[in-house]
Amino acid sequence: EMEHHALQAVHNEVIAPPRAGHLPSYKDKSVETGFQPACVGMRTLHVASDQLQSRYPYPEPTHFDFTEPTVGFGRKNVMKTADVLRILLEKGADDIPQDSEVKRANVTMLLEPLLDTMVVGDTTINANIEILIPLLKDLLSDADPVVRKRSADVLARMSSLHQGRQSICEAGCVDALATFLEDQESADVRIAAGRALLALTQSVDGRESIVGDQPPADRNVITRIVTALLRAAERSGPVATPELVEPLLEVLANLLQTDECIQLALDSNLVPFLVHTLRRRNHPTPAMKCLVSVCGSPAGKRAAIEGGMLAALCGLLASKDAGERRLAARSVLLIAADEEGKRKSIVLVPNLVQQLYEEDHDMYMNALLAVRSVSEWPATREMVMRVLEDDPEMRSRVLSDHQIHLAAFRYEKDRPDRV
Repeated sequence: EMEHHALQAVHNEVIAPPRAGHLPSYKDKSVETGFQPACVGMRTLHVASDQLQSRYPYPEPTHFDFTEPTVGFGRKNVMKTADVLRILLEKGADDIPQDSEVKRANVTMLLEPLLDTMVVGDTTINANIEILIPLLKDLLSDADPVVRKRSADVLARMSSLHQGRQSICEAGCVDALATFLEDQESADVRIAAGRALLALTQSVDGRESIVGDQPPADRNVITRIVTALLRAAERSGPVATPELVEPLLEVLANLLQTDECIQLALDSNLVPFLVHTLRRRNHPTPAMKCLVSVCGSPAGKRAAIEGGMLAALCGLLASKDAGERRLAARSVLLIAADEEGKRKSIVLVPNLVQQLYEEDHDMYMNALLAVRSVSEWPATREMVMRVLEDDPEMRSRVLSDHQIHLAAFRYEKDRPDRV
């Protein structure tokens, strides 16, 4: 016999159809309740059903809109939101304002659970990543700038794991992000694209996937990034975005690791921009990080020397910020590997020698190596000795440190630690 749903411990709080429907009401004439002699004994069942129906009414059918944005944590709920966005894309919701708002809200809700690293890990499994990344690539070309911006934010979150970075590069999202660095409609889209590229390039495998030797790497993206950087740094222009300069400098500092990549940046006039930026003290730390990467090749050193970079670094060697002084000394050390750099470094000697008095060991070591390198040119060596002639103790220490192995500076037994 089929029992009534209220007698089967099926609570109405659960939005689900009952296991069995109500019996027809006793008051309604039907085959069962037509007061026929054979059915008189069934009266009790139907009356009891009427009483139970009043005490335990069925819940009204709940209206569920699949496009309504909800925060879902876990691989299944994130992919449900992705399915809604895919349906809206196939529907062509750009022409309908209401559907456009729904798409915008769902992209926002897609980003929120991905702020949890564990959810990112659940989402980057093979079955999901092959669906989600192409969807985000399509959303990057959406007509709504808010959708484009938030899609780039989602890609930045997916870049926190190796599987996400690999899938993003294989899907061709890097080219799309580089394109939107010069988005004509929204500065927020440009900034989000720059931050997504920065998240991609902060790991070795991400850099290799973008500018490495194996496909889908494409080194031409460096030219596009440098062009976007120069246009974003303009005082006035269609895509002038001062907030984008620092992320792009960090991106280039990460990507310029090989001679081929550095040559592409030099061909795009990166060095004159770096010289101008450092002279004006705009974004000095990321600019000098980029300079250190550029000076990793002989062509980059020569371009920096010919562009007047040493004069720009002169003031930064005496900066109040310790990090800027350390990077400036490191840049001088790399530039001074070139013979022309040794000769022209004479103007830096007073500020460079000043760093020999730093208590921080790393700063002292950078300055010491730079002094040793520039001293290989006779005139520059004479200037170093002239600056140190008033401090015989420091002069003898520098000469002594130049004669021993560099790795032993901090481990001398007879000298206290500099830190």
